[in-house]
Amino acid sequence: MSDRYGNQPDEEFVIGASSPPPPGNRYAPTAEPSESDWDEGEDGGYGDEDQYDDDGEYAEFDEEPWYDEYEDSAPVRQPMFYVFVALAALVGGIVVFLLFSLVNNDDDGGGGGGDGGNAKLQVQVDSPPRDRRINLGATEDVIVQATASEPISRLELFVGDRSVDSIAITETPSDNKYRAVLKLVLDQKGTYEIFVRATTSSGATKDSAKVRVIAVEPVGEKPQTIKGRVVADTTLRSGPGEDFADVGTLKAGEEVTILGKSRSLEWLLVEAGGQAGRWARRTAIDPLDTLDLVPTRDVTPTPGPTATNTAEPSPSPSPSPSASPSPGANTPDFVPTNAVLINGGKTLKVTVSNTSSAAYSGPVVVAVGGGDVPAQEVVVDAKLAASGGAAVVEFAVNPAITETGKKAVITVDPKDAVRELREDNNVATFVLLPAAESPQIVIQSTEVKPSSISVVIKNTGGALSATSIQVRVTVGSASASNSSTVALAKDQLAPAIEVARPSGTGKALIEVLIGGQVQATAEVDLPASPTPNP
Repeated sequence: MSDRYGNQPDEEFVIGASSPPPPGNRYAPTAEPSESDWDEGEDGGYGDEDQYDDDGEYAEFDEEPWYDEYEDSAPVRQPMFYVFVALAALVGGIVVFLLFSLVNNDDDGGGGGGDGGNAKLQVQVDSPPRDRRINLGATEDVIVQATASEPISRLELFVGDRSVDSIAITETPSDNKYRAVLKLVLDQKGTYEIFVRATTSSGATKDSAKVRVIAVEPVGEKPQTIKGRVVADTTLRSGPGEDFADVGTLKAGEEVTILGKSRSLEWLLVEAGGQAGRWARRTAIDPLDTLDLVPTRDVTPTPGPTATNTAEPSPSPSPSPSASPSPGANTPDFVPTNAVLINGGKTLKVTVSNTSSAAYSGPVVVAVGGGDVPAQEVVVDAKLAASGGAAVVEFAVNPAITETGKKAVITVDPKDAVRELREDNNVATFVLLPAAESPQIVIQSTEVKPSSISVVIKNTGGALSATSIQVRVTVGSASASNSSTVALAKDQLAPAIEVARPSGTGKALIEVLIGGQVQATAEVDLPASPTPNP
């Protein structure tokens, strides 16, 4: 085979052949060679190859397009073919694997473990409830029940991913409801998630929903505390709120002992520098353990003066009530629940409710301030029933509020004079709506017809919801009326209301009534009815 430059190699071997192509092939020279040119060698070949130079007759072999194409492209095409085959096999294998996994994937309903084919398996933890506090070292009963379409052979209790107790089931209950009690013991304080795994005789498994429990040290005389690190400079207060006195400062980087938390979790009761009973913003402290471990602390009211035998004066209408902290048996919970404008925006009507299961009777201070209503306090002698008892307090608003976007901040018992179940829900902010304008109905026009009187009314005030309106026409002792239900926006006309013409002539009184109350009147002259033409 010649190279691409037309040179004939010295010797070319063809697989399966021992000699060059016969002269009769299509690459033979066009002229008949002489006998001398066909001098055979000893091996029956074509003689000495040296007689054929590079520029001889066989130069026609140099540039055959089909041969060069095969020589140049075959070594490249064959490896790429094998690469494509390998990639196709790989992709096909992945698809088959995914399909197999999809077909065999069991729906486990969110709990760990599979259902094991078609086994219908359910398991749940009945006790302990979520956020149960468990003393360290104490044994807690974990009560579980399960059902399945095949026998259950095992129930196992896990704390996190660690198995802590199990029980083997040997008998199937008659109602197919498996009940068992597993034992839980925690030796380190903290928050844990527990669950129970049920296993059937075929190997199917199902996990219950996870239940969070909190391991704590036995309280006894020892309060629960955790450590915390101050992440930003903050002010210490005597109580959980900005209104309490400033009693010190914490610097970033300090370590404190967290003794408690407010019910809103916005404040932490801390001990720093040997000083306890101080409150700091929750956002300024990074707890080094879960806050579930520390108790919720109520605000301790400031001790009053030593009681004397003198008679206690009656409550004064001054801003401060004379009540002392209530005993535990009468511990209310005051919450401002509503604030609306009435009387054209000149009066703020506030509702205060008692959400405690204990009733309360006595003086209570209700204050408004910090919004768009002038600051003021009112003392009421409240009688609040348990679980929802309410009292209404009214505040004067000057100037009247007649536009939207105004606010009122209501505070009940601002000085914490009355001990409550919660001290963190006594303040509420309300967005005030202008006092609703009352509808004003007027008679827009009247028309006396031969057999009826047509009356058109108009609303010049606030919106009138769908209301039954009666129009009555009276002449002397005769009268007639008709009613229609209409809804009218401000400055809207109602469709004409037709009232049969009563007998009689002269002045007729037209009245518009809502709920039996006259809203508008007018007079018309009723001439004699025309005599019909014969």
